[in-house]
Amino acid sequence: MRVKTIACRWMLVAALAALAGCAKDSPNLAEGSQPSAAPVEQVQAPQEGLHEKKDVYAQDEDGSVVHLYVTVVKEENAELPTTTFSELNRSLDGKDAKGNDLTAKIIFQEGDEKGPTSGYFGYGESRTNGTIEVRGESSRSSQQKSYKIRLLDTAGYWKEQRNINLNKHRPDVTRVRQKLSFDYFEQMPNISSLRTQFVHLMIKDMTGPNPDTQFVDYGLFTQIEQPNKTFLQAHGLDRNGNLYKAINFEFHRDTDKIKLANDPTYDKAAFESLLEIKGSENHEKLIAMLDDLKNHSIPIKEVLDNHFDRENYFTWLAANILMGNADTAAHNFLLYSPSDSEKWYFLPWDYDLSWGFFEEEAKRMPQVTLGKWEFGISNYWVSDLHSRVFKDPENVKALNEKIEELSQFITTEKTEALLKSYYPIASQYVKKQPDLYHLPQEVDKFDYEYNIIAGQPARNKVRYYEGQEYPMPFYMDEPKEEKGQLTFTWDHSYDLQGDDLTYDFAISYDPGFTKKYVEAKGVTGTSYMLPKMAKGRYFWRVSVKDSKGHEQTSFDRIEVDNIRYHGVKEFVVK
Repeated sequence: MRVKTIACRWMLVAALAALAGCAKDSPNLAEGSQPSAAPVEQVQAPQEGLHEKKDVYAQDEDGSVVHLYVTVVKEENAELPTTTFSELNRSLDGKDAKGNDLTAKIIFQEGDEKGPTSGYFGYGESRTNGTIEVRGESSRSSQQKSYKIRLLDTAGYWKEQRNINLNKHRPDVTRVRQKLSFDYFEQMPNISSLRTQFVHLMIKDMTGPNPDTQFVDYGLFTQIEQPNKTFLQAHGLDRNGNLYKAINFEFHRDTDKIKLANDPTYDKAAFESLLEIKGSENHEKLIAMLDDLKNHSIPIKEVLDNHFDRENYFTWLAANILMGNADTAAHNFLLYSPSDSEKWYFLPWDYDLSWGFFEEEAKRMPQVTLGKWEFGISNYWVSDLHSRVFKDPENVKALNEKIEELSQFITTEKTEALLKSYYPIASQYVKKQPDLYHLPQEVDKFDYEYNIIAGQPARNKVRYYEGQEYPMPFYMDEPKEEKGQLTFTWDHSYDLQGDDLTYDFAISYDPGFTKKYVEAKGVTGTSYMLPKMAKGRYFWRVSVKDSKGHEQTSFDRIEVDNIRYHGVKEFVVK
């Protein structure tokens, strides 16, 4: 498997209109008074689709910060780990030699800016009531860690949660993209969200050779609700249903890994390299859906109607496109199915690199270029599901309608109001230690990047429609040598308008193709043959062009000397 990475039915209530009006009076979010959290009223859900208890979000104060205090202790307990906090933080990935998470014992408390406070969780606690570990994937190696706190069963629940994710979101200089996204999802019908809360974390480490005498400031975090059975129940969903977190999942029927749990050859670790199991381990519905999707004799309309909820599917996709979360084609989403239904629902996960993040990164770092395919439908062409869905023009039309519908909800004015409510918190912590020292760029870029977020959905909408004019991206295969010949092959592209397609093929001695070995334009097939070449290192590329001159690269890309080249692969002749 190759891996890559309707009319508007929602009534915007008066509170939202008033909120948007306030934003118009103060367009610069980095100026003005410090308002309270921007109230966003719920939208009436339609009769069909995914329904959750929206009041689950009522206790979260979007324009506030919670003060959490963690004391890392040495307390003897044979059932709990004995890792020191220093060992946990020094580790490059937060794991031991066997690949297990390093975990330290803690006393978890809530309070105010002065310390743990009477009437709040954990006040007066003197014994271990939880553990702490490093969380995340690529972020584990960052100097500023993200943490997971697990409360012991005897400790009870903090805000109806036992697993408390504290995310640093270091690459996001604004530290608000994640919360902004989930605060929007809270109000959308046919999709659920995750509860979020800004957190100021203080830690006292008592496990080192020189124990802390005071709590040490660890700066600003965003607490993100853990998607699990407790999450399902709290949101009025089926805790006995299926819930998967996509790790590297392109809706490909990988029979070597995706098996029933009672299959003698079932390997849970292999399964979870594609989909992490957060709910039921009965995979029958998942396999049935993937089998039908793979069977092209079954029309995609039938697959969608039988296995997915259309409103949920198009809502999730349209929101991703407007928010600019391009990193959701193969991971960073959840799949949920109630136990009494055959339907699958997409749920959101991880939006800290959305709302223009990659575009701004490319401006700061010229070597980090973006592929033309990374916006709109083409970004999802890597997936067996999405590529089949959008070969049907009716589904493209349905997504267009959902884009228009959501554009009336995710507005510049509303986004500005939400951002303005976050600004006093984010700016306060980002512009001082310890967060200041670890920012990915100069702090004077904070206000600039903060103020360009609100306009991103409008820009993404324009790029979405522009992208439909271009052929879809594809993959290039590895060259094959046989009988003194080199054969280069690639997948077929696809054009949403049905235009004729041709391919331009080239080989070069350098990745920038300044010194070409061979070039062929207007190739009508998906292969090219050459006599065997001299030994050495080469680069090859294929681009596709439609009859109107719109051109697209392949999904493939390489990095040479820290420069990214799209649509290029390297090969060596021995």
